[in-house]
Amino acid sequence: MSRHLSSQQFMHSFSIKLDKALNNLAMAQYPPDAMRVMRQFSSTEVANMLGVTEAYIRQLSLKGQGPEPEITSNGRRLYSVDQVLELRMYLAENGRKKWINPRRIEGEECQIIAVTNFKGGSSKTSTTIHLAHWLALRGYRVLAVDMDPQASLTSLHGALPGFDYRNGDTLYSAIRFEEPVPTSQIIHKTHIAGFDVICAGLELTEFETAVALEMRKNGGTSFLLRVAQALEQVADDYDIVLLDCAPSLNFLTLSSLTAATGVLIPVPAHMLDVDSTAKFLELAASYMQILDDAGASARWDFAKFLITKFQANDHPQANMQALMRQVFGEDLLLNAIANSTAVADALTWKQSLYEVQRARFSAPKTYDRAIESINAANLEIEGLITAAWGRDQ
Repeated sequence: MSRHLSSQQFMHSFSIKLDKALNNLAMAQYPPDAMRVMRQFSSTEVANMLGVTEAYIRQLSLKGQGPEPEITSNGRRLYSVDQVLELRMYLAENGRKKWINPRRIEGEECQIIAVTNFKGGSSKTSTTIHLAHWLALRGYRVLAVDMDPQASLTSLHGALPGFDYRNGDTLYSAIRFEEPVPTSQIIHKTHIAGFDVICAGLELTEFETAVALEMRKNGGTSFLLRVAQALEQVADDYDIVLLDCAPSLNFLTLSSLTAATGVLIPVPAHMLDVDSTAKFLELAASYMQILDDAGASARWDFAKFLITKFQANDHPQANMQALMRQVFGEDLLLNAIANSTAVADALTWKQSLYEVQRARFSAPKTYDRAIESINAANLEIEGLITAAWGRDQ
């Protein structure tokens, strides 16, 4: 009996159909001639970002000090993201708060943080984009690098001007062994001041083949340094680099872990996710042992587990959280990121929660709970970064 369905025809047909449908959806959300703009922030939000009182922000505005906000008909003061950064720098120059300008100074190395776990659906991309936006709004210079050929982080940015992964506009162009391009050529500015991105595409998979050929030809573990060498070219321009790794422990992920100064491992508090993480750690440990033996060991300032998609009122999840707390101890972040439809909705709109107006949600309290848990986790991670720089907490 001959089977009638061609595997190649099936895959190719639906690849084209789905790609066209998704492109149409992307064009509807962000047409090629559309300029994506970050929302404005109220004086209350700005005060929270800067760690000052709203009254102080209002007083500065009345005195004509710092950027001039937009004043609505009901007297609300609204600041653009560029004005928030301008105000931060103004206060850093004229105020008394030591770290209101948090950017690293001489002697503090660029922090490269790999967000990794080979369990799909562990919220790696959501964790990365919310942390990246948080840090940028806090005043840091942030570069997010999409290391996943599936390019979820990339797709969250809509239609970036000039980006086309089919024309080599991904990290692979900077880490390939033959004729790599300068890393600066593949960095894209975004609509958020202080936040840039390196995009991903299917060509990232070529790194696996290229490494295999390189090892056959020359041997050694030099491939592990490709990501580090590419990022070193632009490290002076950033305070923090976030690597959104693929859900696999391949050559590219190993190179990312070698480049990293810190690691975050998002883990939902479910049995299957925790079990998968155990296997990830076992496999990673075996690979790291091989690298240690080859004299190419990775050293980090910190490595932490982060519970994601957490529902505190779910008894099995609460039990799993207790187990993780017992096993991981201080290496499990104190704050968990809550499971929330608000996050899912925002990502559907190709935005983080920081980009969406609270009023857009039909249940604003759902947004409040979600942003509170994300802020708490991000603040804890920020503390790890500043501790690595040796700053007083």
